[in-house]
Amino acid sequence: MLAFIPLRHLATALALVVASHSTFAAPEAPVFQRDLTDAREPQVSVPATEAGLAAFAGETFTALFRVRLPREAANATLAAWQGADGKQGFRLLTKTGDPAMLEFEAAFDWKNARNNHPLRVAAPLRAIQPDEWHDVLIRCTGPKLDLTIDGVLMDEEWPVGRIAPPTAGALILTSGALQKVTLWNRALSDEEVAQLSGGAEKIAGREREMLGPPRPLTQYWKPRGWNTGVGDCMPFFHEGRFHLYYLADRHGHGSKWGLGAHQWAHASTTDLIEWTQHPMAVSISSQDEGSICTGSVFFSGEEYHAFYAVRTADGSPARLTSAHSKDGIHFEKADWSMALREPYSGPPARDPMVFRDPASGLFQMLVTTELLAPPFAGRGGCLATLVSKDLRAWEQREPFIVPGFRDQPECPDYFTWDGWRYLIFSNNGVARYRMAREPDGPWLKPKNDAFDGPQARVMKTAAFTNGRRLGAAFLTAAGGGYAGDLIFREIVRSKDGTLGTAFPAELRPRLGAAVPAAFEPLSGGATGDARRVEIKAGAGFAAGALRGLPGDFHLKMKVTPATATGSFGLCVRGSGACEQGQELRFEPAREKAGWRKPDTATLPENENSAIYGVDGLDRPFSVELVAKGDILDVCIDGRRTLIVRAPGAARGDRLFLFAQDGAATFDSIEIHALAESP
Repeated sequence: MLAFIPLRHLATALALVVASHSTFAAPEAPVFQRDLTDAREPQVSVPATEAGLAAFAGETFTALFRVRLPREAANATLAAWQGADGKQGFRLLTKTGDPAMLEFEAAFDWKNARNNHPLRVAAPLRAIQPDEWHDVLIRCTGPKLDLTIDGVLMDEEWPVGRIAPPTAGALILTSGALQKVTLWNRALSDEEVAQLSGGAEKIAGREREMLGPPRPLTQYWKPRGWNTGVGDCMPFFHEGRFHLYYLADRHGHGSKWGLGAHQWAHASTTDLIEWTQHPMAVSISSQDEGSICTGSVFFSGEEYHAFYAVRTADGSPARLTSAHSKDGIHFEKADWSMALREPYSGPPARDPMVFRDPASGLFQMLVTTELLAPPFAGRGGCLATLVSKDLRAWEQREPFIVPGFRDQPECPDYFTWDGWRYLIFSNNGVARYRMAREPDGPWLKPKNDAFDGPQARVMKTAAFTNGRRLGAAFLTAAGGGYAGDLIFREIVRSKDGTLGTAFPAELRPRLGAAVPAAFEPLSGGATGDARRVEIKAGAGFAAGALRGLPGDFHLKMKVTPATATGSFGLCVRGSGACEQGQELRFEPAREKAGWRKPDTATLPENENSAIYGVDGLDRPFSVELVAKGDILDVCIDGRRTLIVRAPGAARGDRLFLFAQDGAATFDSIEIHALAESP
């Protein structure tokens, strides 16, 4: 149980101070307001009837707390209306930890097994300037619960029901930490919230202070905020503009008791350099919407149609539906929806991909789901087929494909490119593709059917200018889980129609100064300089090092292995004599490229950081590598990519170049520091 802060402790130990921004008149008609400036007791108890809590605890409400926060975090309750078991009501509190947090938690009366803990919205204390008063505002609009501090949006949740009222209990306020408390039994408007916080200009300044400067959208981008991430991406190209729709995530899919509560965010560009951030394209607008799931955009009849599935809060079959727009920016939800029927399972239905069959003229929709009675237990994941004449009334058909994996083929993508038809779907998050000459197959599995490595999740693609095609995916956050940083890939095509990936030229990181690295041989057989290194290992292991690299850098080189060399590669951020760092090892005989630590034993394969089917490793090829924070991203020969996150990676200043059981030459070496983001 978290303790209340005694007034004497607040005065002496927490160094609390005065307000620093102007106070505006509060909106009218609160159900309760209390000024605690002259309170003499450390805690003030307000009877529930006096506080108007019965009227306050509806589906919509607003609570405004004028708070002064301590310099040092403490486990302390600032305001609470709770029963003895803590399973009803709400609480505003601070918590120690890494990071220390300011939290608001509320128990809702939703009768569902998922509802086994209060919903929480929070902000890290490090983002909040100490020694000042702050307006902490909690607002529930019905579908959404949000936390703003001095007008800056810090966190969001998505409730079902209303606050569960305690059977007994007063509103307890900590007077030393609170100056004023106001409760409304309605959701204040955005304009009212802005007025309370001094206006849009002041809020924008505080956003920069609390959340950092706006981040330009580019490779490895994520939305500004402390618990935000990019989820499934849905790129779309029309009339010269590339649209990136993506699932906006908070809490790593943990929102709304694990339902995700995702919404479609949107940005667009004509050149991949200058981007425009747009309003949320498709939002949660009802409490019964557990999540707006992945889908696709299709242009027809002078309108943009966004097709998606709604994961229902109660677990009933997901609803397939759409929203429409004249400009691709402002969408209005359609008035139709449907659920899959036998032989398909309804609850897992999601990720609708819509296209038009030129032969029949019918619209087709591919939907991720599974068969209710598959021929092999656990292998019934499939893409259901639906057809329509008008994009509203859909008729089920036989499965488009049943790939036979022990999961469902997610996030399908379908397109034609120079006489080939391509089908993409993700298996355990890894995007794979099939190819065919005819609309319905037969679908051929290429030798290498995967895009990138396992940490690049659920890639989907869209056309771009000059016959190009781009893929968009996300890199999982540190520690795993859902959502993370945005990844772009250039889709490249070989003469035989097979596909690969490369770095899009426009989205390469900006480069700073060239790095004047110094060469050092670490064993016999290692010779060279900053531009060219030759490693002759014979029947053993040999290596050399380039010293003086920054932590974040861009590397280009050409690699030429000797005939029948067992393995070779490089190790970034190294220290010692190949003892620490992150090693990228190439194994020609196994057609494998993979990241690992230098001290990895022979047996572990590190499948989460490797790709296979990389042909051509026994002949000269190019390497381009980006090391940025905990992200390591490599492009091999302009046709295969592999991105990993290496949290806690060594930060040495050496680049090791090595060979084992053979020899390799590394030449045309170019190393640049990364420029600071604008």
